[in-house]
Amino acid sequence: MAQGRRQPQRTCLGCREVKEQGSLIRFVRSPDGEILADLKGRLPGRGAYLCNRRDCIDAALRRKQFDRAFRQSCQPVTAEQLAGGVAGELLAYLVSLLGMARKSAKFVSGSNAVLDALTRKGSLAVVVLARDISPQIGEKVRRKAAMQKIVTTDLLDKAELGRILGRAERSVVGLPDGKLAEAFLKELLRYQDISGEC
Repeated sequence: MAQGRRQPQRTCLGCREVKEQGSLIRFVRSPDGEILADLKGRLPGRGAYLCNRRDCIDAALRRKQFDRAFRQSCQPVTAEQLAGGVAGELLAYLVSLLGMARKSAKFVSGSNAVLDALTRKGSLAVVVLARDISPQIGEKVRRKAAMQKIVTTDLLDKAELGRILGRAERSVVGLPDGKLAEAFLKELLRYQDISGEC
């Protein structure tokens, strides 16, 4: 039986562990020396790689590993700024995935519709709650989702969720099982790791 192609291996600048390239964040140096996160791996230039962890960012900056990897000096940056930039890009990607769900009509929105979907086993893979959802409704949705071991997360606010979905304010959105939900969950974990949010 033919095995799938193995991903190239790269070394994290922080912890120095060798890992599959796809599990690390790629960074490039801009012409003016700025360190840029390249989440999609499409920016030109030499790449440097880090685990999706704050301690690896701290270690790489403390030991000036970016200067060594790019073989020239980079603009000064703090670990907080670098982690914040990565978190911002990951959040933007999560928003774009919700936009894709809208275009493909692969979502359930509104508290009643999501609660109804949560009564049917296997109908949803992830539930996104607005940060400003009412505590009572939020608790009810989380409890029902937990009974089916469905991941829940608080992202954005009602107005932002509604805008992404082309509707009025939305307090909760559910994504059905499938490739879109898988991609969302993968990026959500990366976002939570780097941002420290749950």
